[in-house]
Amino acid sequence: MIRTRTHLLPALLLSTALAVTSCGSDGDAAEGEQSPRAGSDRLVAAAEAGMERASTFGFDSAGFYTEAAVEEFREQMEGSLAEGDADVEVDPATCAEPLAAVDWAPLLLGSDAARVDFGSETFTGTGSIEIAEIADDGEAAARVQQHMDHVRSLVESCPQVRLTQMDADYVLEFSEIELEALRPAEGDGDGTVGYARTRSLADAEEDGMIGAQILFTRAGDDVVMVSFIGEPAAAQEEFTAMAEAVTAATTEALAD
Repeated sequence: MIRTRTHLLPALLLSTALAVTSCGSDGDAAEGEQSPRAGSDRLVAAAEAGMERASTFGFDSAGFYTEAAVEEFREQMEGSLAEGDADVEVDPATCAEPLAAVDWAPLLLGSDAARVDFGSETFTGTGSIEIAEIADDGEAAARVQQHMDHVRSLVESCPQVRLTQMDADYVLEFSEIELEALRPAEGDGDGTVGYARTRSLADAEEDGMIGAQILFTRAGDDVVMVSFIGEPAAAQEEFTAMAEAVTAATTEALAD
């Protein structure tokens, strides 16, 4: 076991407290909601198309990230990476680097970006659609490809990881997902990579288990991340199918 500095949770879990604008809400906006909705009209329209598809699965409440929320997210992540987090022990040691490497999200490209989080009364957790434009400078495309490679490495090499942080032991399990509707990414270029993940206390079996499903898709000059996080069911095939459908609706809207 080695001691390293890494995030216990991926970026998509660290951002849930940021300000969002609710769809169809009435009354005065909260202070954090005074900022405009993040993203160009094209990206917001694509996120709305994905959200419309998500609503067919019962996800009928949603909130878009504001520009202020996006900037806060970027600052939090950059500051965390610069300062380091509390020490975390990772076992096996070879999984420390790929585990830390997947702690990344499209918003961190620093380009035109939009995100919407959505929920349902029948699901204890949150879904999200995150879209970012890949700048035409080579660097952004390389960063996207690097992340996709990191996802593959984590799934292939680290099906189970044990973490110790603040005297608590956690077990993370990662598994490859079977895509039915989307084309898997092979090497460079367009396509989808993804994984399902569960996190639980080492000695608690399924008590308090958190499930997640993350699909990461490159579509031309855009990258889309669709995720679910919450109850253990989020890591199951049912949510893979929903994530694929939401991704397809989003990428189709981007292509229009």
